[in-house]
Amino acid sequence: MYYLRNEILDIMKATLQLESTVSISHLAQMIRKQLPAKDRLALAGMLQQDDDDEPRKEQILSQLKEDLIALKKGTLKTRPLKEVLDEL
Repeated sequence: MYYLRNEILDIMKATLQLESTVSISHLAQMIRKQLPAKDRLALAGMLQQDDDDEPRKEQILSQLKEDLIALKKGTLKTRPLKEVLDEL
């Protein structure tokens, strides 16, 4: 995913001149003025993708609750440690 983001940034070939501290609304205004529509859409897609990659607090708590219930019932599915570590 990191490499894909770098490729997209290389394709955009656009830069923003940023001040040391800017508000979100000011940043959005600067982006609208300085980036063409195509690059704004690519940026929006990258930002959305970052949000989708991280589970929300509610999702984590819901999964933990389901796992706790399954553990108490003795039906919790587990995986070998090697499989879990290979994902990291």
